[in-house]
Amino acid sequence: MTILYILQVLVGFGFVIFIHEMGHFLAAKRVGITCPAFSIGFPLPVWTPKGWKAFNIFRYTWRGTEYRLGWIPFGGYVQMRGQSDTPGEVDGPKKDDASDYRNKTYFQKTQVLLGGVTMNAITAIVGFVLAFQLGVTFIEPTVGMIDQRSQAWVDNEIKVGDRVLEVNDRDVVDFEDVVYAGIFDGGDSVRLKIEREEGGKTIRKDVTLSLDDDPMFGLKLPAIKAKHRVNLTEEEAAQFPESLGEDRPKDGDEVVAVNGRKVLNFYDALGLIECSRGEVTLSLRRGLDEDARKWDVKYTPRRKFYGDSSAYMADVSFLPAMYADRIQRGSAADRAGLRPGDRISGIVEGAGVRKFGSFGELTSAMDASGGNTIVLVIERDGKQQQLEVTPDPRESRPGRFSLGINVAPFNPVGLDAKAQQSESEKLAAKVVAWGIRPGSPLLAQGMKPGDEIVGMKVNGQEARQPNGKFDRDAVQSALLDAAAKEGAEITYTVNTQQGTREYKVKVDENGPDSIGFISVATAEQRSQPVTYPLLKSVSEGFYHSKKVGYKILMTLAALFTGRVKLWHLGGPVVIAKRSYSLAQWGIGTLVFFLAFISINLAIVNLIPLPVLDGGQWLVVTIEAIRGRPMPERAMGVISTVSFFLVVGLMLFVLGNDLVTVFWRKWV
Repeated sequence: MTILYILQVLVGFGFVIFIHEMGHFLAAKRVGITCPAFSIGFPLPVWTPKGWKAFNIFRYTWRGTEYRLGWIPFGGYVQMRGQSDTPGEVDGPKKDDASDYRNKTYFQKTQVLLGGVTMNAITAIVGFVLAFQLGVTFIEPTVGMIDQRSQAWVDNEIKVGDRVLEVNDRDVVDFEDVVYAGIFDGGDSVRLKIEREEGGKTIRKDVTLSLDDDPMFGLKLPAIKAKHRVNLTEEEAAQFPESLGEDRPKDGDEVVAVNGRKVLNFYDALGLIECSRGEVTLSLRRGLDEDARKWDVKYTPRRKFYGDSSAYMADVSFLPAMYADRIQRGSAADRAGLRPGDRISGIVEGAGVRKFGSFGELTSAMDASGGNTIVLVIERDGKQQQLEVTPDPRESRPGRFSLGINVAPFNPVGLDAKAQQSESEKLAAKVVAWGIRPGSPLLAQGMKPGDEIVGMKVNGQEARQPNGKFDRDAVQSALLDAAAKEGAEITYTVNTQQGTREYKVKVDENGPDSIGFISVATAEQRSQPVTYPLLKSVSEGFYHSKKVGYKILMTLAALFTGRVKLWHLGGPVVIAKRSYSLAQWGIGTLVFFLAFISINLAIVNLIPLPVLDGGQWLVVTIEAIRGRPMPERAMGVISTVSFFLVVGLMLFVLGNDLVTVFWRKWV
C-alpha cells in the first residue's frame, strides 16, 4: 500500500503542475504562438567533459513542440517564441512573425499569462466537487487536549471531548477552521459554539476561548489540540514477544484503551501506563476503516525510576516549596480560595503542622489524601493561613490527586516572562536538596533537606554542562542519563560543616517514585468520509475554493504584518509529506488537498514579481498603458533581482521543509 500512496502523491502533484503549464500552453496555441518546449519538472544539470548538460527523464517532439519530463519535480515551464523571463536573451521580434509572443495584442498576452492560474482555479473547483463525490475526511473539530500552561485551561470554558460547531459565527467542519480564526481574526479570544455530553444529555453552549502566545509558532493561537490517535512507535512494538504471532503489535497500531479505560489523548496513554504496576491490558486497533482489527494484548511496561510527575528523583526533590501560579476555575484550589502568589508551605497533621521544604512533599501529600479533605497551610501577604481543600482526581493518573493549579518555585505575581526567566535561572544556578524522600537510603546516610549539592556522578561520570558548569540543568541531564542505565549508581557530593561528603544511591526502577513508560506517537484523527449529491458538491466546491483562497490571501497578508513568519511556510517536501499522509485517508481526501494546492499555486503565481505570472502580466499592462515596451535595462535589473528573490525563497522554504519534517516534526 505504501508504494500505491507514493504513486498517488507523485501523479497528483505532477497533475497540478501539468494543469498550470497546460493553461499557458493551450492559451499560447489558441492565439498562434509557437511553443518549442513544454516541460513538467526541470532538467538535472550534469557536468560532462564537454561542459554542463541538462538531462530529462523523457523527451519527445510532436508537431514542433518537444515534450519533456524533468528529474527535478518542483514546477514546470512552457517555452514560447519571443517570450523570456530574462529580457535581452532573445532577438528582437520580426514584424511579420505572427507566431512571436511579442507581436501579440495586450489581451492575447493576458490570455497566455493568466492561462495557468485560470486553469488552476477551474481545476481546484472541479477537484473539490470530485472530492465530495468520492468522500472527504476532515480533521475532527473535537478537542483532544488543552495546554495546562494556557489561559484557556485557567478559564476552564472548553473541555476535552467538546465538538466545535461554530467559530466567530462561522460554521466549522475542520479543526483547522478554529486555528485559522485565531490567526486571521486577530484579538485575544475567539467565540465558539460547542457541543458536549453532560449528565447523559447532549447540550450546546457558547464559550469564549482565550488565545495564548504560542512559543513554537510565535502567534496567538487557541491552546487546544484536535482529537488524535495514539499509536505505538516502532521502538515500543519491538518490546512485544514474537510468540504473540498475529496479535503482536506493529509500528502504528493505535492504543484505544489501557486496562479498559479509554485513551482520550497522548497524555492519557502516558498517564495510565505511568501509574501501572506490573502487567496491563492494552486495547489496540489496526487500520482506519470500519473493518479495522481490534484486539487486547497483555503487556508489562518498561519502567523508569522517576517521571515528570514523580515527587522525588533519585530520592531528592530539587525544587523548593511552591507558589501558586495559574489556578483553574472550578478546581479544588479555586473552591478552597487559593490565589496566585500564595506559597503552599505545609499541611495540618493532628495537632501540629508539617512544613513543606520541597515540591516533592506537596505532591506526596496530595496523593496521600486519597481525595479526602485536608488542611493546607499557606503564606499570603506575609501571614500564615489555613485552607480546607478537597483534592480532585488527576486526569489519566488513577489513584493520584491534584489541586488544579500551575506552580512556580518563586512568587510569579507581577513578573513578566523575562523576569520569570531570570528568577528561574537564579534558582537553577545552585543545586539544593530541598527535600529527601522519607525512609530513603540517602536519609539513612545522613543527607539532610537543605544541603547544597556541589557535584554529581552517574556510574562515576561527572555531571557537567558543556561549558563545565554544575547546575540544575546538569543534574537533569545526568538523571536522564541514569534513567537509560539499569541499576545506575548516583553519587552526590554535598557541602557540610565538616567539608564535602559523598552520598550514594542506586536508582530503583521499581521504587516508590518509579513509573511505567511507553513510547507512543500522535497521529491525525479524521472524520468519516463526507459525501454530497452532485448539486451540493458543486455548491461546496465553490464554497471551499473561496474559503481556501481566503486563507491563502490572509496568510500572505499576515506575512507582511508579522503575524505569520517565513519559517511557517511549507514547500515541496512538506507538501509531499502531507500528501502522503492524506492519501492513506482515501483518494477523495487526497484530491481535496491537491485542489487546495491548485488554488495555492494560482494565487502565489499572481504575486507581482516579474518571474511569476502576475509580475509578467503587470509588465505587459504597464507597457500597454505606456504604448511602448519597458526599458530593457530596467527590466533586466528588476527581473534579475526578482529571480534571485524567488530562487532564494525557494531554497529557504526547501531548507525549512527539511527542518520542519525531520527536526520540528510538525507534519
